[in-house]
Amino acid sequence: MEILIYTYIIFLGLIFGSFFNVLRIRIPRKETILGRSHCTKCDRQLNGFELIPVFGYLFLKGKCSNCKSRISPIYPIIELITAILFVFSFVILRENMVEYILMVLFISFMMIITVSDIHYKLVPFNILLVFLPFIFVLRILSPIDAWYDGILGALFGFIFLFALAFYGKKRFGKDALGGGDIKLYIIVGLVLGYQLVFLSLFFASFIALIYTFIFKNKNDYIPFVPFIFAGSLITYFYGNAIIELYVGFLF
Repeated sequence: MEILIYTYIIFLGLIFGSFFNVLRIRIPRKETILGRSHCTKCDRQLNGFELIPVFGYLFLKGKCSNCKSRISPIYPIIELITAILFVFSFVILRENMVEYILMVLFISFMMIITVSDIHYKLVPFNILLVFLPFIFVLRILSPIDAWYDGILGALFGFIFLFALAFYGKKRFGKDALGGGDIKLYIIVGLVLGYQLVFLSLFFASFIALIYTFIFKNKNDYIPFVPFIFAGSLITYFYGNAIIELYVGFLF
């Protein structure tokens, strides 16, 4: 039975990941999300076997069978990461299915926004509006501590980043944060609550700093959403333990 459950979740994660790939391509281009997937170069529609998550990419050897243009490895990567995160979340949260559904929605939301930010430097506000009411209701049904904890987290996260961006604009004469990143923290704060929302920003900034030091120079554009996603996951699953460890070390 356990094997069947995990197999189903992996399969679901791969399917969702494949759908996220469709959304991240079509929404920024303002294309309909309906209709069969096709090659973005020659518009040839993919057949049923080619649509199988991960395996379709391997079968095609990373190239369109018609025009031979290269298919980005981001497709199977998104599918695999989604499946892994769905399974990992289930292992941790299986005793609280409301919280698990909340986490599935949050992961789904962040995957779409992450890939959109990487490819188009865009955080689609309409995606945030779609996910926000569902995540809000689930957070109320499964509160972190008190029912208002998530609401305060959303407010604190948004206000803090807005103030930070405002100061950066005044101090350095250019945008320190994108408007999409600021709005994104409404949902991040809602999921994490006010006690953890700032810790997620610390982890996001720390990971971004390491990445910048190793891979990028200061003139390159660095999408911040992937680091927010990573920082939020670390904080959600391990934030309280990290805080307790830190406090114990000090006192």
